[in-house]
This record gives sequence, C-alpha cells and structure tokens, in this order.
Amino acid sequence: MQFYDMHSHILPAFDDGAKTVEDSLSLIESLKSQGVTNICLTPHFYTNERSLERFLEKRARAFEKFKPYIPDDVNLVLGTEVYVTSYLFNNDDLSQITYGKSNYILTEFPYSMQFNEKDMQWIYILMQNHRLIPVIPHVERYEYLMSHNDIIRDLKDLGVVIQTNISNYTDKASFFKKRKLLKMIDGGLIDILGSDTHSFTHSTPEVFSQACKTIEAKCGRHTLRNMMRNSKKIFNAATGYEEV
Repeated sequence: MQFYDMHSHILPAFDDGAKTVEDSLSLIESLKSQGVTNICLTPHFYTNERSLERFLEKRARAFEKFKPYIPDDVNLVLGTEVYVTSYLFNNDDLSQITYGKSNYILTEFPYSMQFNEKDMQWIYILMQNHRLIPVIPHVERYEYLMSHNDIIRDLKDLGVVIQTNISNYTDKASFFKKRKLLKMIDGGLIDILGSDTHSFTHSTPEVFSQACKTIEAKCGRHTLRNMMRNSKKIFNAATGYEEV
C-alpha cells in the first residue's frame, strides 16, 4: 500500500513550519522511514494578510531553492493551505494555489464557522465560479462539524473532501476524541490523512505509521486502503497523471 501525506508545512523558510533545508530533509526522512513517499507541500496562505501575487512569488522562490535538495526517492506536490476570507475572491484565477495541476484546493476556514447558508457561499463560489473542489483540513478542529455530522454528509454530497490529522490517532491522543473520529472514518465521513507536519515539536511526522495502524485496527485495512486511494486520486491529478 502506498502512503500519501496530503498536508504538510515542510517547505523550508516559508511559514511556521520547517525553518531550514536541513529541517525539511529530516522531516521528509522521518516520513520516508514509515513508507510515506508521496508528500504534499501546503504552506499557509493567509488571504487577509498577503496578496495572491506576493504569496506566489515567495512560494516560487522557496521551492526553487529547495528543489536541488529534494531526494530522488520521494514524490512531492506543491500546494497551498488557503485561509479563506472575502479577500480571496478579489482574484479571478485561483488555479495556482491548488494541489499542483489539479482542481483540488486545501481550504481552511475560521474554526468557529457553522457552515450555515451565509458561510456556504464561500464554498459555492469556489465550486461553481472557480470549478474547484475544496479539501477541508483537520476537520477535528471544527467544533460545529464534530457535533453535526449531517453537515459533513451535506458537504461530501457536494463533493467536498474531508481531511484529518494523524496526531488524533496516536496513543497520546484524547481517547474520546479519537473514538469519535474513528467512528467518523468508519462511517465514511473522513476521506484523507495528513500529517500537518511543522517540526519535531509541533504536529510531528513520526506518528504517521502509528495513525495508520490505529485506523487499520479499528476500521479495517480496506478503510485505510480507501483513504490512500482517495489521496492517490488527488495526488495523481496534481501531477497531471490520469489513471486509465
């Protein structure tokens, strides 16, 4: 089974993630040692703080500097974790902040969001006006979604993809929260996994395999395999590869 990390802050010297190339390579090595060789680099884009043009310029510079150091045995996709505000929609073209060449976009919203009719307008604009598929990261941080699984079902019916962080499935994770999330995974409410790796002290990568083992043990190998298939679909679209 191939493993995919769909959310990380490994791009060096960019946001609150890896500070140096050495830091980035150590984080990648940790993931590789667990069998994770397909990694998405998704640096933060705070749309209320920086223009799209400035973000893209800075990200391009950071990635070009990093390219010579990328190991040959790892596959990387460049994306963005987009904090969605009204400022985002001042831009006509959002295609450069998706996962690579795909139409999937990692979209973070205010954690207090209740996904009511007004809130949903942002999702509708992304999907209808821009023809993008939102991927909502770390669903566990949205209190309203965690207590209203029917809203998650509605989002998934629209085509929205739901991501969860590996830190919730470790031995140190909250028992009750872990149990609830595993029930959500088992019920098909959560689609993909991400490390959200920043460093070895914040959202650490070395528990990726532990999270996978927990999901496999509690939800079945077929469920974990389906999550990786979902990730592979996005990853392949990001690289421009189309499965026959």
